[in-house]
Amino acid sequence: MKAHKIAGCNKADCPTIYITDVGTALAQGTPVDDVDGVALGPGEIAVQLPLQVLKDAVAALEEGRGAE
Repeated sequence: MKAHKIAGCNKADCPTIYITDVGTALAQGTPVDDVDGVALGPGEIAVQLPLQVLKDAVAALEEGRGAE
């Protein structure tokens, strides 16, 4: 699988959204657990992202910048 960044910062250790060549999205962020209202399945994690990163990702997809 290959991924390319569509939103986030230009460092390796900060919140980022990626689109993959298999038609999925990846989120890089701070792992969180024990959050009321979130039920994780086996092998799943939740990551925390600033809302602006999500807004930037949606804008990139709407502008066609998310497609390979």
